[in-house]
Amino acid sequence: MRKSKQNERLTRVIGIRVSEIYYSKLEGLRKNSNCQTLAEFTRMILQREKIIWYHKNIGHESIAVELTAIRKELKSIGININQVTKYFHGTNLPSQKIFEALKILDEYKKVQGKIDSISLLVGNLLNTWSPK
Repeated sequence: MRKSKQNERLTRVIGIRVSEIYYSKLEGLRKNSNCQTLAEFTRMILQREKIIWYHKNIGHESIAVELTAIRKELKSIGININQVTKYFHGTNLPSQKIFEALKILDEYKKVQGKIDSISLLVGNLLNTWSPK
């Protein structure tokens, strides 16, 4: 049996019946709280204990997905730059060094594009947080 915060064993069972609509409503509320089970949620309500509510902003979720994609792309660009740098240092031909240096320049231009995307996303995020 699960123990409450006061180290009391939860030994007594109280059974109640509710409609499907009310059950769904309670379960929906529980999902946005710090409670793991519906029993815990209803027990906290009955005991008038503090329940922490979580709120998810759908707009911010899409920004997080975009930032994650940009992070992966930047990681790939970094790997490409490291590989080209290795080739650059591995050759003694000046023409090959110039070729490899131009490849690195192209990769850094990609980084600048990603930085611009991040700046735009952060700007949009700040606009949603700042008072109008």
